[in-house]
Amino acid sequence: MPVSPLPHASVRVWFNKSFSSIHGVLRQLREDWGPGLHLIGSHTARDFAPLAVCDTAAVEPAGLTAADYADWCLTFCREHRVQVFVPGRMRDVIADHRKSFEALGVRLVLAGDGPTLRLLEDKGRFLAQVPEGVAVHHFHRVRTWEEFAAACAQLESEGLPVCFKPATGTFGQGFYILDDAMTPQKRLLRSEVHRISKAELQSILQPADSFPELLVMEYLDGSEFSVDVLAHAGEVLAMVCRRKPLNGRVRLTGTSRTLLVQEGQSQLLAPEPGIEFMVRLLARHFHLGGLFNVQFRTRAELPERPCLLEINGRMSGGLPYIRLAGLNLALWAIRVALLDSGEPLPEIPEPELPVRVQERPEVFTVPSLPS
Repeated sequence: MPVSPLPHASVRVWFNKSFSSIHGVLRQLREDWGPGLHLIGSHTARDFAPLAVCDTAAVEPAGLTAADYADWCLTFCREHRVQVFVPGRMRDVIADHRKSFEALGVRLVLAGDGPTLRLLEDKGRFLAQVPEGVAVHHFHRVRTWEEFAAACAQLESEGLPVCFKPATGTFGQGFYILDDAMTPQKRLLRSEVHRISKAELQSILQPADSFPELLVMEYLDGSEFSVDVLAHAGEVLAMVCRRKPLNGRVRLTGTSRTLLVQEGQSQLLAPEPGIEFMVRLLARHFHLGGLFNVQFRTRAELPERPCLLEINGRMSGGLPYIRLAGLNLALWAIRVALLDSGEPLPEIPEPELPVRVQERPEVFTVPSLPS
């Protein structure tokens, strides 16, 4: 669904190193913006396929320090006349250098300043600071086996299943559910990547005096929600909630009855007033802006009670789904970034909800970059 002509019809927008899902974002921007959009993409991999959508593609240097990478980005913006920069890589470092980018006339699409982005990445410290009114699952921050065992015992005494994950990380790396039926042999032969027994885990963690912080948590086995958000100065301008499919039995609270739920393979984009209320509280409390994603999950029970898991201070891999509801969040983020001080915020259209969505793979050629 193309949008109306822009007051800033001609613009040069740079997306630095990001995930492969950026291809859908770039393609949709191209379709909806119309003439005048010059897309610039860069990545450390020379043949990163999504660069095929860009007008200008470049290879990023690898191995730079944070300070050197910021300097490289500033030089790149100057040489390529970048007007809007949507960072994926080293967002916090770029946020620390905001004034230098603004001095070049570059507008940044970022969820927050450097300290805020680093807080969002430190999930234990972040969860300890959420505002009143936002439901959070049970969690403990631990660095030793003794602390882990005590946290686990506390959760189990409340009748709660236990899981854990590193306090920092992406894509669910290091996430495990404690399952004493999972032997090391089963893990090996089944290539089980998300279940481990307490005994095996103890043999790994106990010998160390300490380890990087882990979050020991109640395992929420119900519905998962992913909320894609555009905000400005702490106020939400637009958001869409995606319910990921649940297939299994859910408990009816207060009874011994269960109900079989079969939601198939489609994600559902639909209003979720309770979740949306919490997202607005979070955006205001942490003074968030730009594009970000908020994750919630529930116990497998009805009625559902969503709990906050984390905020990702970047656009999510599912952002292209939102365009299928008639709302191109990346496009509107660029529009907002281009506003001068005092200009009114644009009227963003309401998404056409509900709608069910699925992903399908795409095949495309890749650009030939200079050696």
